[in-house]
Amino acid sequence: MNHNIKSNKYRPITALERSVFLYLHMLSKFRKKDLFGTGPALSSLFMISLEKAEDLLVQWMINFREDATYNLIYVPSHR
Repeated sequence: MNHNIKSNKYRPITALERSVFLYLHMLSKFRKKDLFGTGPALSSLFMISLEKAEDLLVQWMINFREDATYNLIYVPSHR
């Protein structure tokens, strides 16, 4: 039995993730609407695929922190 299962779900944030997360954090503070439709804008702004942009948006929502200090992020396991 693996006793480190919980700790294995957290990993250090990448530079791209940090940039996207901070961008989304600022948007969330200044735009009081939801950010569900920002995938295409993220894709264009960060020059990444739409699928990657949407994945990062979901990751940000899962890992949202009011203080915007992202060092480790939670990564749910895919089934």
